[in-house]
Parts: sequence; C-alpha cells; structure tokens
Amino acid sequence: MANDDREMSPTTDPSSAGQPSHPQPPAPVAPGYPHGAPGVPPGAPGYPPGAPGYPPVAPGYPPGAPGYPQGAPGYYPQGAPGYPQGAPGYPQAAPGYGAPAGYGAPNPMLQMMQMMQMMAGGAPFPGMDPAAIPFSAPPAVVDGDPGLDAQIVRPALFDVLEKTQEAVELGSVLDYLCLSEDGTAALGGVPKGCTIAFAGPPGKGKTRTALAGLAHVARAGTRVAFIVAEEGFHDGSDSGRDDLCSRLVKIGRSVTGLDEAEFRSQVLERVYVLESQYHKSQTWDDFVTKYRYLVDKEGIRFVVIDSLNMLDPSKNRTADNLSALKTYNHEKGLTCICIGQIRDTGLPVGGEALMHTADAVFLIEELSLTSKEMAAQWGGNYRDRIDIVRAVKSVTTPTFPHPVRVDRDPETGVLIPHSAQPSDYALPPKRGE
Repeated sequence: MANDDREMSPTTDPSSAGQPSHPQPPAPVAPGYPHGAPGVPPGAPGYPPGAPGYPPVAPGYPPGAPGYPQGAPGYYPQGAPGYPQGAPGYPQAAPGYGAPAGYGAPNPMLQMMQMMQMMAGGAPFPGMDPAAIPFSAPPAVVDGDPGLDAQIVRPALFDVLEKTQEAVELGSVLDYLCLSEDGTAALGGVPKGCTIAFAGPPGKGKTRTALAGLAHVARAGTRVAFIVAEEGFHDGSDSGRDDLCSRLVKIGRSVTGLDEAEFRSQVLERVYVLESQYHKSQTWDDFVTKYRYLVDKEGIRFVVIDSLNMLDPSKNRTADNLSALKTYNHEKGLTCICIGQIRDTGLPVGGEALMHTADAVFLIEELSLTSKEMAAQWGGNYRDRIDIVRAVKSVTTPTFPHPVRVDRDPETGVLIPHSAQPSDYALPPKRGE
C-alpha cells in the first residue's frame, strides 16, 4: 500500500521524541442526524470511518487506510499486512524486510513457504545455514509415535528368549554343512532366516543346486523369489536356447517327480522371478527398490540371488551391499542364498569382508591330491583335482568341520555328497532321522 497520500504530523510521527496527541471525543449527535451534515463532528457515533474529515486516529478509523499515521495507536502491528516493509519500526527479521518502503503487503505464498520451512526444522530465515543452529528443538512427537524409543530394545520384555535354529531343506549337499546345536547331527538344510553366501568357480553346479532348492522349498508351500542378474530368464523369441526358465522346469520336475501340469500348479505358482540385469541399466538401488516391493507385496520367504556380484558390476561394494541386504532379510524373516564368484586367490568376490558379513558361508574349492596317501584317502588318483565344499562359518549353528567331496547328479547336475567321502570324515545323519 503506497504512503504518498498519508498525512504525517509531528505529533503522530513514531520517530519523534514526544508522545502522539489524540483529538478530543466528538460532541454527541442526535439520533437520525445526517452524518457529515453541518455541525456533525467527524468521528461522532455513526460517522463513516474514513470519510473526508474523519480524524485518522479516531476510534473506528481503519488502520492502514490512506492518511492513517504510521505507528499511531491502532495502527497495524509491526510486520502485519499493510505495514510498509522496511519502514521505521518494522522488525528486521520479519518476512519481506528490506523491500522499499510502501511496497505493500508481503507475498502470502512466500510467508507460507517460510513458515513451513521453520516448522520442518530448516533454517528459520532465508539464507541462514542450518548448521548454525545444531541444537534447535526436535520436532514434536505425534501421539502414538514412539520416537527415539523405537530404537531401544529391552530383552527382558521379550516373551521368548531362547530359540532352536530351524532348517530349510534344499535336497543337496548343502543340507549337511550345518549341524544341530549338540553337533551330533546334520541340520538337514540351510539355517532358516539367514543370509548365506555360496561361492565357487564357474561351472561347478551352483546355479543348478540353487534351482533345485527353489523347487523343493516352493513345493513345501513357501513363496520363493529368484533374482536373475547374470543372464536372461526366458527367451520369448524361440532362438533355440535352453534358457534359465527351461532349466528350472527340467531340474525342478526331476527332483520333485512331478509332471509339467503338476509342477506348474504345485511349484511355479509360488515362484517369482525378478530380472535385474546390468544391460537393462539396472543399478543396486533399482534392485533394492524392486526387491523390497516384491517381498512385501507377495510375502516372499525364500530367495536365491544369482549372482550378488553382478548386482553391482563394479564389484567394489559387494560386502556393503550384502550387509544392507542381510539387515533387511532379518527384519522380514527371509532365508536368502547369494551365489557368488571367486577370485584367483580362492576367496569370494568381496573377500574377508564378505565372509564376515554373511550369516553363513559355503565355498566350493578344488583339492589337489598331492600324494598317493592323500589320493587313497579321498578315493582318487595321484595328482587328480577333486571338488570339495566346506562350511567356512555359520553364526547360528555349529558347522561340519571337514571338507565334503561333492559329486554331480548325472541327471540334474545338482551337487550331492560323493560316495568316496573319507570314512574318517563321514557325514552325520540328518536331524530327526
């Protein structure tokens, strides 16, 4: 609102040293006497406020109207709409300060944005660094929101404190690598609810063993997910390739003994495949978003990832990625097998950090029979190289302390215990058998 028409007097100027003077109360007017008629004092009861001759500071005169002295009694509070921005007495930190005098009412949208910024805990005024107010008051806690207490766990309040590790049977040599609590029997499967790293050289049967495990678990009534990162899952162009989907059906039917129609209804109805190949511009963050969506939407409880390394082709964050994945799996109660590759050193990609992060680690290795005695012990020939698998660790169970010689099922290629396993390294019976 412009100030050009406002009448200022020394007695009402807020910058003057003296106090502002006020007009004397108007004389009474008889009822019905025309307002503004000769002899009717301006400001008398019923006289229209703001009419010509009405004293600017008289009762009822609209604050901020043309001619109303700035700062006079009843004038708009400092910083209110209509108060000249930047005028004497206008708060320096108020929105719009610094604008030319007479600029008019501040932008209501700007005021709302500034208010929202302050409520969100940002800088209180435009241009202020939030780091300058590190101890500002925390946001208000909504009723029912536990706030910081949500991160504090009280074990004494739990109903169940001690648990027995359960197993997820896969129907392969992996069922023998973890033991019962007393160490006298094989667990009979991989530890349920754990994230497992399963690594080894290429062509050793890791994917086929995982596919057989998917079929076993799905047939038992659990919804499963297969994360594909290394190759295409289904070839719809009929190129003649025996694709991954075809191998899943063949291996699954073989280990379950079901025909195609039965396998479709009893197994495939519970199988979900998530393609996360790098050539489709998929990143680790893309995978995490889709993975969480699939798990929450479909109630997945068993997952095979083939392979963890290819979800981040740089292979620089494998251990960090596994750590984040494991934490989420624990929260959701997922059993997850992460197939991995190994380097020339024999360690999996991700190294010691990966093995430290996973709940359990299974490694496929080649063992050289460097003596005749060693060859006789393992049922091979001198200088042969045989495949073994060993449990490097399991945080929830004891592990079988010796290497296990593995063979490949001639029909499916799934890893199974070799008949020539040394007698002094004999596998224990499965728990409950």
